[in-house]
Formats: sequence, structure tokens, C-alpha cells
Amino acid sequence: ASCERVFRPDLDGRPVVVLSNNDGCIVARSAEAKALGIPMAQPWFKLEAALRGQNVAVFSSNYALYGDLSRRVMQVLAGFCPRLEVYSIDECFLDLAGARGDRTALGLDLVRTVKQWTGIPVSVGLGPTKTLAKIANRLAKRGQGPDGPVLDWARLPDPPAALAALAVEDVWGIAKRWGARLRELGISTAQELAAADPRLLRKIFGVVMERIGRE
Repeated sequence: ASCERVFRPDLDGRPVVVLSNNDGCIVARSAEAKALGIPMAQPWFKLEAALRGQNVAVFSSNYALYGDLSRRVMQVLAGFCPRLEVYSIDECFLDLAGARGDRTALGLDLVRTVKQWTGIPVSVGLGPTKTLAKIANRLAKRGQGPDGPVLDWARLPDPPAALAALAVEDVWGIAKRWGARLRELGISTAQELAAADPRLLRKIFGVVMERIGRE
């Protein structure tokens, strides 16, 4: 949705949705579209009539555009650190080991530079592990940090409270099926997962879940 807005400034503040191949299902939504209650992965034909008059901009997928802008964003990010791991078309991890100065200031500089050079808005989560960095990013997107689009886990006043407010299914790497099994064990929040016995997690779910809990 952000890619479609790069060349259409008139779409700022307007609900935007992107459809899958053959305009089947909704695969991307702007914040304004989410605020309207437009659900993800729903067939467009079921919603089209109901959304008439809502000023929603609808786009067919343009994978060439998204891929090109993704590469541009990753190139900009690569200039901020010696090691970058591209995780998906719109996510990556930066290794800031050895970085000097205030990390939040670095993150804000990163956000400004990416926006200026590519037109794409990004949010930054900083953490000692990938899992905590992902959670910090999630909180930044929701506006729950003091520094806008950047949130440093180390600067949270009460990290356990932040984990306690996060459903276990919202932790990176935990699918819906795993979430249901964890809840059967009395683990419903990220904080409860962090406090769980790693040996038990490994025995029931395997090494991946153990690693998530430790992180």
C-alpha cells in the first residue's frame, strides 16, 4: 500500500487496499483501511459493494513495482550497518554491534533517510534479540513508544508489562496452531512464554519454540 502511494501523493490519508492475483483477496491495507475494519485476506467481491462510497483506493498487485522499491529500501538500509539480513520483501534485520552514539537517534535518521530517498515510510524496533526487536517494531507501529516510529526495547519503562500485554500469538514465529497449544498449557501472553521452562518448550514443541522463549 505504501508503494502505491509513492507516486500518488493524493492518496495520503485515504484508505488503500491491494488485491492478490486476479484481484481475488485483500493482501495489503493502509492504516486508514484497517481503521475502517477492512479485514485481511478477504475475497474482494464480498466487500466491494459494502465499501462503495468509503473513498477506498483499490489496486491490483504490481510485483515489479514492489520488488524495485524493496531493493531500493534495502540498499539505503545497508548503508547504516556492516551486516544486513533481508527477511522478506518488507522486513530486514540490521546488526548494530559496534554502532556508536544514541541508537534511537540512529533509528530516527534511518527512518528519515529511507522516506526521503525512496518515499517509503518505515518503523524501527531495536532489541537485544531478533524476537524482542520484532516486538519493539510492533509497538512502534502502534504508536506505543515515546519516539514515534522508533522504539528501543532498552528504553521501555516496564518491559515485563509490555510482554504481559502481548498475546502469545503475536510473538514472531508463533503460528495460530502453536498459540492454541500454548494456551492449553496456560501460556497466553509473551511474558508467560518468557517465564516458561525452556526444557518443557523444547520437549513439547522443539528447539524453535525453546529459542523463541529464550529470546
